[in-house]
Amino acid sequence: MPPFFRFLAAALALFLPALASAAGLPVTKKVDKLKSRDFDISIAYPLTGNKAIDGTIRAFVARSIADFRGYGADRLPDERAYSLDTTYEIERNDGKIFAVVFSEYLDTGGAHPNSDYKTFNFSVPSGAEVFLPEIVDGSAGIDRVSKLAVAGLIRAIATGPDSLSDADSIRRGAAPLADNFKHFVLLADRLHILFPPYQVAAYAAGPQEVFIPLAKLKDVLRPDWRAPAPSFDCHKAATAIEHAICADFALARLDRQVAETYAIQLFNAYEDSEKTKLRNGQRAFIAARNASCGHAADVTGCLIKAYRNRLTTLTKPAL
Repeated sequence: MPPFFRFLAAALALFLPALASAAGLPVTKKVDKLKSRDFDISIAYPLTGNKAIDGTIRAFVARSIADFRGYGADRLPDERAYSLDTTYEIERNDGKIFAVVFSEYLDTGGAHPNSDYKTFNFSVPSGAEVFLPEIVDGSAGIDRVSKLAVAGLIRAIATGPDSLSDADSIRRGAAPLADNFKHFVLLADRLHILFPPYQVAAYAAGPQEVFIPLAKLKDVLRPDWRAPAPSFDCHKAATAIEHAICADFALARLDRQVAETYAIQLFNAYEDSEKTKLRNGQRAFIAARNASCGHAADVTGCLIKAYRNRLTTLTKPAL
């Protein structure tokens, strides 16, 4: 082969993979449908060929089907079949992030159908799912997102004679709790946050959204999203248990999820007695965690078990 063509072939070998990566992942649309006397389910979802991404999406579809079939079992004989129709939109697929928004439309026999979202942001090519508290830096990052979201929503839907909400409802629905911003998409230059009906406005106002430029979050963006991001500042870790949490990504995520779930329940508790019970339960968990795992042979394994048990307790439906 002449030298020029050898050079061209080498250049193409370097250029084409980068071009394919920039073009994003290939996407195949799938639809799972199930129908019975009690329910009618249709869920559309994308498959990309990335094993980690597809595994997470398939697991979401399976959970959605299982959960909704459970709702259908509660249908009264004279009610129409319950229905779930889930569609999706890919908001980013540029070889760096694959982000998909699922829109769920549910009819379970109530006064009107309802809707909800489920979003996923995956790092490419690893396929690892990325959560907002791993993108922004701790409570300071969530506080910033909250302030910007509240300001944007008030301007958009809570001002003027035809306002669709009020400032108090928006401040509560977009309060600085990570769970309030779980439906998000990380775009190249903006954060797209979606709020389902009721969260920041009445049902009649419909779902709401806000876009936050990343430039306004620049000083609270974490430089390494794969670094452990627990509920506390790892730079201030003082105990063996805190150091163990800060050394393990999955364990740090569990620590944060427990802290977030506890914070949500405390925020939503109305009775003082309920707040006291939650606080005492969290203090008891931390004391038991320290006592049982502080000198364990496998500290990480002990902590994972403790956090999973605590998460189960916190999310267990009240009787």
